[in-house]
Amino acid sequence: MPKGEKLHLVRPPREALAARWGLRLFEDGETGERVYIRALAVVLERFKALPPDKRGRVVEAGLEALGLLEVEDATTDEQTP
Repeated sequence: MPKGEKLHLVRPPREALAARWGLRLFEDGETGERVYIRALAVVLERFKALPPDKRGRVVEAGLEALGLLEVEDATTDEQTP
């Protein structure tokens, strides 16, 4: 039998593993990706010190502030004749 073949029988569920590390699983519509960021060292260190969910909020707020992110609001689409 190849090494690790029955790992799924002894490994805890993904939810338990995420909780053990203080993380949460991706919700619908969320994704993660590694990217290269060019910034001042002090800025990059503060960004890296944030937990993943706050990093995402920082990126979203920055894109909104620069006018590079259009967030569709379902309520305004329905009200438009």
